[in-house]
Amino acid sequence: MDGEPTPALPRVGPLGDRLFPTMAFLNVSVHDAEVTGVRMDREKMFLQVELVLHTRETVWFDFQGAEDWSLERLGTQNVLFDIREWRAGMDGAAERCAEWALDAVWTQKVLSGELALYEFEASVGMGGYVVARAVTMARTWEESSLQGVSIELDFLLKPGWKRTMEDGGNHVVTGPAGPEFSSEIWRIAQFITYGDYMSLEKLDEAGHLYRLMSRARKSIGFQVMFRAVHPDP
Repeated sequence: MDGEPTPALPRVGPLGDRLFPTMAFLNVSVHDAEVTGVRMDREKMFLQVELVLHTRETVWFDFQGAEDWSLERLGTQNVLFDIREWRAGMDGAAERCAEWALDAVWTQKVLSGELALYEFEASVGMGGYVVARAVTMARTWEESSLQGVSIELDFLLKPGWKRTMEDGGNHVVTGPAGPEFSSEIWRIAQFITYGDYMSLEKLDEAGHLYRLMSRARKSIGFQVMFRAVHPDP
């Protein structure tokens, strides 16, 4: 039917004969994206991968709480087929940890929900995995869109809430942790996204980190990260 997405065709995985569906990562199609940079900070447990999409737009994936990673075969040409996220409760998560020969400590943390396994499948060049707590995305943005969302957020935020921005155009909203945190996020999300497609994802089990993404005219309009802050004792 018109307007319905076409299911992705399965593909043989790089480490065996198991079939995997090809999907977007964080609502971004990374198929044929070129890896143009990798930056890491082991002390801060941070890893950033920079990509140039087939549309020539630059995207940055920031892996926070990155405790283990292995990115191999970095060469003069590095093109991805896909990036996949494996979390606790997902069919195949344990098998993927085993096929990547993860240390038992990291495997246990992935399967318990403390960490996630992010798998880079290469078409050419760099491939591998990252084991991290969460990942956020930044990309090139229209300045007018950034300004409009900033104004709306500032108008909507209640006392005790604060808006900042990170490099790349991500809005970051912090608010007091508590039973009203998630409901307040929904109130804000429904106002600033209007009738456009919206995804709101909880990134941790405690419900202290959410990612809101809004897409207008089939492209990502903006992204907002919501973080709960506990009051000082």
